[in-house]
This record gives sequence, structure tokens and C-alpha cells, in this order.
Amino acid sequence: MPMMQWLYFDALECLSEEEGGAMLTEEDCAPRNSRYDGQIAVFGSQLQEELAKQRYFLVGAGAIGCELLKNFAMIGLAGGEGEVIVTDMDTIEKSNLNRQFLFRPWDVTKMKSETAAAAVKQMNPSIRITGHQNRVGPETERVYDDDFFESLHGVANALDNVDARKTHF
Repeated sequence: MPMMQWLYFDALECLSEEEGGAMLTEEDCAPRNSRYDGQIAVFGSQLQEELAKQRYFLVGAGAIGCELLKNFAMIGLAGGEGEVIVTDMDTIEKSNLNRQFLFRPWDVTKMKSETAAAAVKQMNPSIRITGHQNRVGPETERVYDDDFFESLHGVANALDNVDARKTHF
């Protein structure tokens, strides 16, 4: 692949129209003196407000989960009335440190979910996040029941091996 060339990237489908077919106005996209002004400039303030209200469940706080949690914090997901619930029953091992970037050497032996939650809270203090140490399966159906799942806007699978994915999803 040549190193010096033009790249045309089109993602207009990201710019959805408002209710009734109206496009975003200049006021919708005006800066708010917020850490999210870049997103607001492109997607509008209403989308940013919706992101802040989202309630998400993340299963897994390993390599994939760390990346998702970082992205959630940076875009402002659950930065208002919403909440991110992350569960992982594993502890941090020294071998995790090279690929699970939310963890530091002093975190070894701590629970992944709680440590990852604390790390993203430092990135974005407005994120509302709770760490659980539960396996998602028949034994936790009382915790993660129909009412729990119906209260969510989304579920993210961050399990990093095929066997766990088959068992959980």
C-alpha cells in the first residue's frame, strides 16, 4: 500500500436527521464549553444528552472490556443519569498488564471490574459506573433477571474467549 496518497472516507450515515426530517441547526451544534464539544459539533447536543442517560451492561473487563470502558468514558456514556454496570469475576494478573491498559502493577490481585471502573472514573469523573464480580449464567439469574435487562439500553460482550461467549451468550 503506498504511503503517500489521498484517502476519502465517508460516514454520512452517522449524521442522522432529527424527528420530522429536519437537519441539525447551528444552535444544536454550538460549543457548550464541554469536554464533548467535538462530538456536539458533529452530532448535536441532543445526542450527547442521550448518551449521558444510557444504562449499559458490560460483561468482561479484560482487554476488550478495558477498550470499551475507555471509549464509554471518552464519549460520555452514562455521564449523567445513566449507568454502566461492568461484571468480571477475574483478578488482575501480572501477565494482563501488557494488554489491559487500565491496570497498573500495583493493581495485581485486585478485581478487574472494580479496578477498571475506578480507572475510567479518573478519565471522566462524570461517568456513573459500578463494578460487579459475578459470572453471568444460571447461578446469577436472580441478580441479572428480566427486570435488570429490561432496564438497560444495551449490553456489550467483552468476553475474550470462545468458550466464555458460548456459555454466556
